Amino acid sequence: MSYTRYNADDLTIELIGEKEVAKALGSIPQKAPLVIRNAVNETAKDARRVMIHEAKKRYALNSKGRQHLNDLKIRQRAKVSDLGAELHIGGPSQKKQMRNDLGYFKTIPNRPYMGVDVANAPAYFRGKVLKSGSMKQLTGQGKLSKGFLVKFTNGTTDDKNHVGMVQRIIGSSGGPEKTRTGAPRWRNAQGNVEKIVTMGSPSAAAMHHVIWRQVEPQVQDTLEKKLEASIQKTLARAAKKGARK
Repeated sequence: MSYTRYNADDLTIELIGEKEVAKALGSIPQKAPLVIRNAVNETAKDARRVMIHEAKKRYALNSKGRQHLNDLKIRQRAKVSDLGAELHIGGPSQKKQMRNDLGYFKTIPNRPYMGVDVANAPAYFRGKVLKSGSMKQLTGQGKLSKGFLVKFTNGTTDDKNHVGMVQRIIGSSGGPEKTRTGAPRWRNAQGNVEKIVTMGSPSAAAMHHVIWRQVEPQVQDTLEKKLEASIQKTLARAAKKGARK
């Protein structure tokens, strides 16, 4: 009777079979849209909670990364005239929220080494994306240097003072010549300030996409149970109202 649909950034929970619901309601078939609306909205709320919970179990996120998972919102609730609810994360006006770098995941160390403190940095940072995975050295390859953490305060991210995992493009030039405090940046043997790029990792949208495939059967089962509960509640209310007459 029911199905769920997920495409790219949007999770849409809908229910087909309004005629069957109307039949189950007996003498009050006109209540079918209301019954379905309630079941779909309750399912959407449960689906959001379950998806966030399961994502936090799967991914080795730090506190900032876990906050990104909470960006999953119920963008549209079901209405009697439109019996579908939509969960959404990211989108055209939220492109930055959809991006992640390895700075949102578990790293050792978990702080940047900047200025004279660079002398105290380890030979390599280590990090991982999945809780079930092992910590790996961020050695870099090709023209990309080893990974290291830096603090961003120039508005290039949505998180103020975000600490991101980056790499230098070895041999490049044109990077910012001064730090946020005005100090000169490190230069290579040619005297150039090398450009940096963030070390990519799954975005919050991508993580929820993976989790949805895992929890979809559970969401479908929840929808069926919520629908049955909504039908029985509506029938009981109608019976009680009829008894008063």
